[in-house]
Amino acid sequence: MGRKHRDNADSPGENALGVPLAMWDFDHCDPKRCSGRRLVRLGVVRQLRLNQGFRGVVLSPVGTGVVSRADAALVRQHGAAMIDCSWARLDDVPFARIRTTHNRLLPYLVAANPVNYGRPWRLNCAEALAAAFFIVGWPEIGDAIMANFKWGHHAFRELNAALLDKYARCESADGVLQAQNDWIAMADREAMAREQQLADYAQINAGSDSGSGSDSGSDSDAGSESDAGSDPGQISERRMARLVRQGRYRAVTDRLGNVTYVKAEPAP
Repeated sequence: MGRKHRDNADSPGENALGVPLAMWDFDHCDPKRCSGRRLVRLGVVRQLRLNQGFRGVVLSPVGTGVVSRADAALVRQHGAAMIDCSWARLDDVPFARIRTTHNRLLPYLVAANPVNYGRPWRLNCAEALAAAFFIVGWPEIGDAIMANFKWGHHAFRELNAALLDKYARCESADGVLQAQNDWIAMADREAMAREQQLADYAQINAGSDSGSGSDSGSDSDAGSESDAGSDPGQISERRMARLVRQGRYRAVTDRLGNVTYVKAEPAP
């Protein structure tokens, strides 16, 4: 009887999604906002005691590698679990007493939850668990997890669509890490380019606009923008629109829908 009970503890039964999902909760977050606890209340995820083990993939701060398609068979057979704790309080977590074998980390992703929307590395429990399934190639489970949240039904997957697609096509953890590092390097280059564009934009707004007197209609009050340098994103919108019309600048939209302006190349 004792052996049977122990085996059941180590193998959380399948839920309505058809795959074991579990978590250890160390009470580090607001219980009213905790997405993991919501999944437990809904019966999607099983809460584990400290001495209970888990045979599947475990999303853990002490992971030895990132999750990848190489974990697909393990996830399909034994499921996935997460350790819900704060990165600021890792010393309070008795990791040695958590019986796991396949600890994993998540690669770079951006949060879509209301608390940390748009911030990288700040996924909540539900997003982290769903991300693991998107990456191993089981997106229907990831979608089913996120469907339990009004804010997350499509937002998380759409916000990270390009990244999740890249990760899901990698056959190994090393491939996922390479895809992550390539993406971060690209994002850094884009950020530097945007900073330069904003600097150029502010420099133009700080100078005098010699052509403002020749404009008519809605642009006739451009002279009121003498303080444009203080907030170019709002006060100087008309001026930038005029520069775009004159062909001196052009609007560029990035993959997240953000619009920036770059100097137009002079005609040969």
